[in-house]
Amino acid sequence: VRNCAMAVTEAGTPEIKEMLTRHLVEALDMHEQISAYMVEKGWYHAWDTNEQITLDLNNIDTALNLPTL
Repeated sequence: VRNCAMAVTEAGTPEIKEMLTRHLVEALDMHEQISAYMVEKGWYHAWDTNEQITLDLNNIDTALNLPTL
């Protein structure tokens, strides 16, 4: 999203700017859908940093304790 937004501001022609703007809107829509899904599943707590930190630490602990192959 960030890189696409930057590319829109650097576009050399109106046609390229229009195409990049379309891609930016699609990327923003996808980001919103993914974020909503993660919130629904309890995987993302955008407005509760303490809860998100606790979740992240638990996920780190789980990853570090996975059996090695």
